[in-house]
Amino acid sequence: MRLGGVLSRRREGRDCPLGWRSGPLAEALSRTLGIARLLLLGQRIHSVTCPARRPRRRWGTHPPTGRLQHRNAAAGPLVLSWPCALQCSIDGDGRVGVGADPVSSPLRQEAILREVRLNGSVNVTRIAAELGVSAMTVRRDIAVLAHHGLVTRVYGGAILPRTKPALRSNVPTVPERSRTFVLGMVVPRRSAYYREVIGGVQVVAQGTGSRLMLGVSAYGDERPQVEDMLNAGVDGLLLTPRPDTLRSAEEAAWIRELPVPVVIVERRPEPAAGLDQLDRVASDHARGTVQALRHLVELGHRRVGLLASATPTAVWISRGFDISRAIFTLPAGAPCVADHVAYDFAAVDTFIDALVSTGTTAVVAHPDEQAALLVQRVRARGLAVPDDLAVIAYDDDLASLAEIPLTAVAPARHAVGRLAATRLVQRLREGSRHVVQESLLLPCLAVRASTSRRSLPFDMSDPSTAA
Repeated sequence: MRLGGVLSRRREGRDCPLGWRSGPLAEALSRTLGIARLLLLGQRIHSVTCPARRPRRRWGTHPPTGRLQHRNAAAGPLVLSWPCALQCSIDGDGRVGVGADPVSSPLRQEAILREVRLNGSVNVTRIAAELGVSAMTVRRDIAVLAHHGLVTRVYGGAILPRTKPALRSNVPTVPERSRTFVLGMVVPRRSAYYREVIGGVQVVAQGTGSRLMLGVSAYGDERPQVEDMLNAGVDGLLLTPRPDTLRSAEEAAWIRELPVPVVIVERRPEPAAGLDQLDRVASDHARGTVQALRHLVELGHRRVGLLASATPTAVWISRGFDISRAIFTLPAGAPCVADHVAYDFAAVDTFIDALVSTGTTAVVAHPDEQAALLVQRVRARGLAVPDDLAVIAYDDDLASLAEIPLTAVAPARHAVGRLAATRLVQRLREGSRHVVQESLLLPCLAVRASTSRRSLPFDMSDPSTAA
């Protein structure tokens, strides 16, 4: 029988298992009717039972009314249980306690769908509180329902589908490739670097008729930005998380649980993060560094230093630098700093001292602002660029505008954004048929005056003359 039937029969004194016309049980059940209707989801009540440790009561012809009486107070409260995991307990003084175990995914989705059909909409925060689950869990359920066309995701929840299914099978449907989406994008900052990445995403958004929604994390926790975008109803996300987030399964757990498709941009998650099911598009900074070292070696340089500020890119530059030294058998001893503090003039002067004392003739500096500052300080010492020291900048935002135009490694940032957005739209259209891909784009080397060819002090063909 349904819960409403149980209550009505109790009130009328008919067909009642315990026979109460009034009292705390009827009042308790009445007070919990609202939440019970939601959690029962139209299911029938299979049983009204007492705990196994408590013997079944047998009432006389005149059942008690008013306050619930216990023969043995130590036996504990009476507990009413339903298959939906709702529990209502009544202690010896008639006090009522209501609780619910976590509701399974199919039941949650049925509850959400019923709420939408009854009221025309559902609010994520409110339904999550009623079901006793997190808002993120409800959003995942809404995403599943939306995928099957049962609801339409909107800011803060869901509404009835905007379009009804065709009544006749011969009515042509909208082609899959003509669907448009709302794409969310979270970047660490609005720098020149990410402006180009964003520009590439905008090209795809405009080409597909989609809308781009942008958030900036300022290298902090990205989750508030992501929450806002999910509430606004984005269909997919382009994320550039903090590197720490992508090193372990625990840190990356919230990304795996997102209810919409995600593409990781300009980051390369560690295998331990467990994000193998996500597409990722990034610049291959390690290979870009190898290009820079190859160029310097071809110009005759053997002692090459590294000066890099502490950025997520610097990690891959350092790896590429180590790979290059092994490939080109470069001698050790040249100064290598991968955690330089930007605009620390004293540290730059100390680095230059190390260059001079070790006979280093070339440097890769990251970013290009740091490279320009290095050139200024070197020239202030009376050294010539590139005759005494060749300099390659990693990044090409301002390198061409320096007093001596800098040779620079230029990541394909616009192409990264364009390809990442293409992957996201592709995944939204293909669904489960999509093949996860990792794309690494090679930077290009722009050769300028800071590394113009110098006269070689030794014969490159004779290794014995190499410094």
